[in-house]
Amino acid sequence: QTAKSPKSKPLRFVRSASPSECGGPYHADVASSLVKELTSLGYDVTVVGGGRIDYNEYAPHAHVYGFSYGFGKGDHALVAQIIEQFGEDGVVATFDNSNSLY
Repeated sequence: QTAKSPKSKPLRFVRSASPSECGGPYHADVASSLVKELTSLGYDVTVVGGGRIDYNEYAPHAHVYGFSYGFGKGDHALVAQIIEQFGEDGVVATFDNSNSLY
């Protein structure tokens, strides 16, 4: 997701959640609470793509791949970079930018 206030440069957010954590199985369900919160704070929000993140907390490793039927394919290389930069210490993130389903 990208959020921008009238006076700021774009901010990027990565969110991952299970259906039980976010209220449903779709990418829109995962994005909904963050979109509502940022919008209420005055940001213009655009969901720029989706995909899947497989996370192994014991490795620690995250793999980004796939796409969203509603939002299209996200920039998986950027998401992997954000995970490594802002995720738990030492997490290694990989990605697959192919057009295969899953």
